[in-house]
Amino acid sequence: MTLRSLLSILLASCVSASAFAQASIDRATLSASGPLSDAQKSAVTAFISRNGASFKPGTDAKAMDDARWAMVSTLRDPAASPMFRKAFAVAAVSELGPLVKGTDVQGAVQAMQVLRFTRATEAIDMLVERSTPSSEPSASKRVSASTLLVEGLKDVDANAAYFESASRRLREAAVAETDPIALQQKFFAIASAARRKDLPPDNARVVRRALVESMSGVAKSIRTAKSADARMQAMQRALISVRNDILEMSQAERSEVAKVLAPALSDLIAAAGAQWDSAHGGALAASYAATMNSCEVLLRLLDRGMRPSAYEGAKPDSEQRVLQPAWDDKDRAKFDAEAKKWAGIVGAAPYR
Repeated sequence: MTLRSLLSILLASCVSASAFAQASIDRATLSASGPLSDAQKSAVTAFISRNGASFKPGTDAKAMDDARWAMVSTLRDPAASPMFRKAFAVAAVSELGPLVKGTDVQGAVQAMQVLRFTRATEAIDMLVERSTPSSEPSASKRVSASTLLVEGLKDVDANAAYFESASRRLREAAVAETDPIALQQKFFAIASAARRKDLPPDNARVVRRALVESMSGVAKSIRTAKSADARMQAMQRALISVRNDILEMSQAERSEVAKVLAPALSDLIAAAGAQWDSAHGGALAASYAATMNSCEVLLRLLDRGMRPSAYEGAKPDSEQRVLQPAWDDKDRAKFDAEAKKWAGIVGAAPYR
């Protein structure tokens, strides 16, 4: 399956298509305010099983889309209660789980799409599992699961502790990820959890910490690569997002983040130096250049808070950029000198 066709399936979730429903759940079950009865649970399971059968290989594309929308539109019904969605999720994990874990990418993506809209932790847990390289060998499915988690973690019904747990699992998945798009989406998924308005500040800090730690782990891995690494593209986009978060942090949190992020930025700069020829000679040159710019911007931003006396009387940042211009000009001596300077700074107090 091509990335274009994969994204087409994902984007289809933004379009209302309840008219495609193949069957329906009765309103009493849909709006249940308490645990579903055994009869109601059986009806939900049968509804999922009947429509999920259309996700199997060889099914007509329209029938597959109609079946997905029969379930998604039901879950998106304003009357759908948390109790109903949870019961639906439990049944969906059981009924659709084999498809999600199977080798047919199209059927798996369709099934994962349904899981995302349950807004239940049982379903989100399966998406986290499918985003993890050790559990899911298909990069296409990892891209799908990670992308669905960006929105899924925004509206899942869960307590604060759940987001800490999910972010830690995604941190480990990100460090192990080799596909740049899947990696980017994992970063964004953790960030989306941290930005939930209902997440208490202490829990949000833990989630943000997991994001920075995941980026640190990836930076260390990129530094060991012997040639230009496509994961630098994901790092470039994530750094832009993280910069916006840092600007809103308290100085206390920013200082804690700096001790993890600044060494990671230095690792990325060192990676660019080590991969100089292959990165300049390939399609990743622009991504490396943009990442070097973000690294320098962030290092200066963080360092002003960590070592304010070092910047007394300094010129504006825009007049002092070194890394990207040196990269673009292929000025190895200037680049290496700046890289060495930052390595020395982040390798000493107050960073260490």
